[in-house]
Amino acid sequence: LGIRALESLAVEVASIAQASQQVEGAMADMALTAWFHPSMKLPPSLTEQLDLKKCPFTASPSSTVMELMEMTEELVEEFCRSSREPGSFQIQVLWNLKDNKKALNPSDKVGDHFADGDTFGCHGEFYAAPKELPKIPEEEKLPVTILTGFLGAGKTTLLNYILQEQKEKKIAVIENEFGEVSIDDALLKQDKLTMAEKIIVMDNGCMCCTVRGDLLAGLRQILDEIKQGSKIDQIMIETTGMADPVPIVRTFMTTPEIHAELRLDGVVTVADAKHILGRLDDEVEEDKVNEAYQQVAFCDKLLLNKLDLVSPEYAITVKERLRSINAFAKILPSVKGRVKMAELVNMRAHDMSNFINEDIEKEDADEENGHGGAHGSGHGHDGGHDPHCTEDHGDGHGHGGGHGHESGLSGHGGHGGHDSGHSSSGHGGGHKDEHGHVMKKSRHDTRVNSMSIVREGEIIPQKLGAFMQALGQLPKDRGVIFRMKGILAIKDHPFKHVFHAVMDVSDEDDAAPWAPGEKKISKMVFIGKGMDQKFIRDSFNDVFAK
Repeated sequence: LGIRALESLAVEVASIAQASQQVEGAMADMALTAWFHPSMKLPPSLTEQLDLKKCPFTASPSSTVMELMEMTEELVEEFCRSSREPGSFQIQVLWNLKDNKKALNPSDKVGDHFADGDTFGCHGEFYAAPKELPKIPEEEKLPVTILTGFLGAGKTTLLNYILQEQKEKKIAVIENEFGEVSIDDALLKQDKLTMAEKIIVMDNGCMCCTVRGDLLAGLRQILDEIKQGSKIDQIMIETTGMADPVPIVRTFMTTPEIHAELRLDGVVTVADAKHILGRLDDEVEEDKVNEAYQQVAFCDKLLLNKLDLVSPEYAITVKERLRSINAFAKILPSVKGRVKMAELVNMRAHDMSNFINEDIEKEDADEENGHGGAHGSGHGHDGGHDPHCTEDHGDGHGHGGGHGHESGLSGHGGHGGHDSGHSSSGHGGGHKDEHGHVMKKSRHDTRVNSMSIVREGEIIPQKLGAFMQALGQLPKDRGVIFRMKGILAIKDHPFKHVFHAVMDVSDEDDAAPWAPGEKKISKMVFIGKGMDQKFIRDSFNDVFAK
């Protein structure tokens, strides 16, 4: 009996040991491999460089599915940090690829659903961390000048003149031609290559419309070279003659990484004195823009070029027509693009901190009696921008979206104001005297292409928000607003508030503080087409405290 009892005990001990080994085997860590669902939007470096098969996860069967999610999230975030693409990753769905019909409960045990060597699928969202952009004062940023003008106006001649006159500066040039053959580059490549520090030719279409990404790539390439030690003092963008400058301006206003290091110094348009009127009167297809009109309307400096090819009377007519479209751009007379270089550098036309230095009051032709002058325009076939244009030109509306100024910004009270307008109505350049000269029209003409308003007073923030919203929803019979900029005195706000909008993109910021005893005067500039100046003026006056 003793022997049998011992044998029985031995069998029982062996059974217990075997069961213990099975339990220990079941509790041993498992190697699991992750698989990312292809619909997830992950950083390119992660999808291209991280081989998940070489990065198995070691998980205890007693751990939870949630813990497996967290381990995967940590791997992704650590990899992205090392690749300089930091962000956060969150998994919402995890499953065993052997059973793709069942999403797992995050609270379940891993051992209940997986065996060693299994692969788990996951789907989640990656949130890129905001990039820390350099904080550079506007005046210290690398200036960028957009050089535009219709075909044959003399842009390339002007560009070569700039490069010749500024040999001591390192100027990078980005230029593009419409079509497969870069004609301008072929004709003048030798001159430009000897004078320009960097030339980036974009041949695959209009820079402004179809290859905006190419423009950004060119700018990034120049910035990368600067970081690697190249010295660049200025960037010139020479556009094709068919280019609408609006999308280029929008690029600078809506791309923080570009705006952080570059400043749009200004838009310079070259107008051929002999042919510009014909270009302005060109009929355009429905839903398209007249590029020549856009180039004049959006420029900050306007070269009236090839003056030696026209009579004085015709030159005056052209100048008045250009002025009727853009009341605020400085018009420079030129032959072969020769102007003072000081006119083409350090314009700071899009620097909001510089707006307070602009003398908007000078546009009010007669402040004493409140009657400003307005230049009569020419023909009404300028092909204004349509909101349904398929090109990325903006819709001419949308100013003030998100600019309700609910923060309680404010300014000073008062009354009275001055405003000037430049008419767009009529044919043939407005009224003429007995000598055929174009005569200035009254500012009381109802339709204008440019106007300014200067008024002392305090602005109510909520009313300003409503005003901006109204301009953003301006019906067609009220005209189209292309560009606005202003210096605003907001109630109880110690700083001058500056505002700038181009089509549907806007920006605003605080500038210098109001000096003790300084009159709180608000100034607004509007450039557009066929604007109802009475409606705009009355609406703006309504935002002031009575």
